[in-house]
Amino acid sequence: MSLFARNGRHRKRTKLGLAVLVGAVGLAALAVALSTGRGEAAENCGGLDTALQNNLNFIAAQQAAPDAQSQARIDNRLAVVDQLQQRRQAAGCVGDVVAQPVNTGGSGESCAGLDTALRNNLNFIAAQKATPDTQSQARIANRQAVVDLIQQRRQAAGC
Repeated sequence: MSLFARNGRHRKRTKLGLAVLVGAVGLAALAVALSTGRGEAAENCGGLDTALQNNLNFIAAQQAAPDAQSQARIDNRLAVVDQLQQRRQAAGCVGDVVAQPVNTGGSGESCAGLDTALRNNLNFIAAQKATPDTQSQARIANRQAVVDLIQQRRQAAGC
């Protein structure tokens, strides 16, 4: 056998061994990342806090003005609140998040919920005006009618 033939075989074994080593290190790093819970994308505490407060506000509004389906809705939202609290804890979020006071005025509606609905509809209108298409005018007219109704409901609720 020539000197070069042995070197070729030796290089193949070295390359194979190096590939196995790199693969093993990669798998170990993946296992550590997944076992520490840091393999997932980091949670945003601000977003979790907002989601938690929205759910708490909804529960408070349902309790302030219950109907036949309120308890089922509340139970559903309580499960969501529990999940959000767990995610906040895992993300290291601090501070207490509480529901905003429910201003029931005379109508029994939550001002916080109406304010959120108003903001969402106004943002939708602004987005349609910023990037219009063939249906934008109809969408804007529809949303403006919704905005008008929300304004009436806000006034009736004493917001």
